[in-house]
Amino acid sequence: MNIATSLFNDAFNDRFDMAILISGDSDLVPPLKIINSQFKNKRVFIAFPPKRNSVALKNQSKGSMVLGRKTLKDSQLEEKLINKFGYEISKPKEWNNDDKSI
Repeated sequence: MNIATSLFNDAFNDRFDMAILISGDSDLVPPLKIINSQFKNKRVFIAFPPKRNSVALKNQSKGSMVLGRKTLKDSQLEEKLINKFGYEISKPKEWNNDDKSI
């Protein structure tokens, strides 16, 4: 719901010409239909995570691709980060392995 609301709000407030949505969740089809019908000049491109796909979502997008495991792994931040308040942020341990399930 939050993604759909934010996407619609951003379209309404003209914050994008093209949005890239990383999801395989077909629950996002209805908001894409609204954006397509109400904002003819807006494009929503879908990037499907590995092993996630939705034909219905793809059909509502203005283009799509599948993100590979290597791309996701290469895009991760460091294992630990310190924010401006000195708080340590760690990514989940399961993201550090070479698990083929992602």
